[in-house]
Amino acid sequence: MDPQREPGRDKLEGGELHVNHGKAWRWFENFWYHYKWHTIFAAIIVFTVLFCTLSMCRRKEPDYYFYYVGPGEFTSSQQRAIINSLGEKSGEDGRDATLSISFLFLMTNDQIARFGEEHADDGLTVSGAQIMQNRDLLSDEIMTGNAIIFFMDPEVLAETQESSGAFLEIRPFAPEGTPDEAFSGEYGIKLNYTVFASDPAFAAFPEGTVIAIRNGVSALTLFQRDKALENRARYEALLKRWLLTE
Repeated sequence: MDPQREPGRDKLEGGELHVNHGKAWRWFENFWYHYKWHTIFAAIIVFTVLFCTLSMCRRKEPDYYFYYVGPGEFTSSQQRAIINSLGEKSGEDGRDATLSISFLFLMTNDQIARFGEEHADDGLTVSGAQIMQNRDLLSDEIMTGNAIIFFMDPEVLAETQESSGAFLEIRPFAPEGTPDEAFSGEYGIKLNYTVFASDPAFAAFPEGTVIAIRNGVSALTLFQRDKALENRARYEALLKRWLLTE
């Protein structure tokens, strides 16, 4: 034994062991030391974006899009019942259709004036700002939206048709022998002349509510006219099924 070596010196003391790593490893150590948190945050963002993108790709588009436009207001339970009923009556081959429906509160100027007279003593008023905003939403939907079939207040339908010319005449879709009183003007057919006539869910709609079908073709679909017409044909066939009542 070397007399100069102390007992226990056979083991290397801390700091005496050195491992030489390659350049790549040294670069990574340096990078991680300076940019660790930046890298973690970036990875979280990339993962979130990727997850959301994959979720959207997997999400199935609804079979149909619908709109209600008028002075009616609906509770959450009423909306769910309407959606369920629409799904049942819109599906084919024994399955329910998937759908999206938007409920848009809207009144004509005449309706607003009448409402003000009726509620002059209790102070109830209609929000003009909300009406203007919802008119813009309806205009946008007519120009660029997905909905082709609309459930509408007849006065709102007449006003909308006068300003936009967006809806098709409804009579060609009705079965032969449908009485004149079933129609509201040239563009709407009353709910009580459809498969929804005795549907409890549709009792939530204001009396006189009609169904109208939008043209679905505009200057914005000029380069996709064939696709727009094909899509409208699906809704036309659906409307005819709804109107085939006993």
